[in-house]
Amino acid sequence: MVATFNNCLTINSSSTEDAIFIKWNHNNHSNVILNLNGSCLGSPARVGFGGLLRNHVGFYLSGSPGFIQNSADILRAELLAIYHGLLQAKEMAVADLVCYSDSLHCINLIKGPPTKFHSDAVLIQVITELIDQFNIISIIL
Repeated sequence: MVATFNNCLTINSSSTEDAIFIKWNHNNHSNVILNLNGSCLGSPARVGFGGLLRNHVGFYLSGSPGFIQNSADILRAELLAIYHGLLQAKEMAVADLVCYSDSLHCINLIKGPPTKFHSDAVLIQVITELIDQFNIISIIL
């Protein structure tokens, strides 16, 4: 196991792989953009979430990280990422917002009809009310 770990950290100078450049894409939106994500990893599970607010050219404006103790609920992490990201945008007086989330389930819960009996119904309702306070251009998967 030590040898495997050392191999992971050793730089192989004979490698012919080219560097891969990654660019943030704003999809031609000229508004503030909120990128969101939740994550669950390990055993016992550690659940976290976060959001980044950027302007239309990709400059960092603000971030909202978080951690959920004693949980393995990835859906709640994704919903909390949206909630905290929208709160941060509201505090910064952002008017026009594009919101990116990788959770289709969250987007469907927020855009769909109200779900009274869902375990996160109150959080979903609060998110919906926050969204109504913005000129949300789109919520994108």
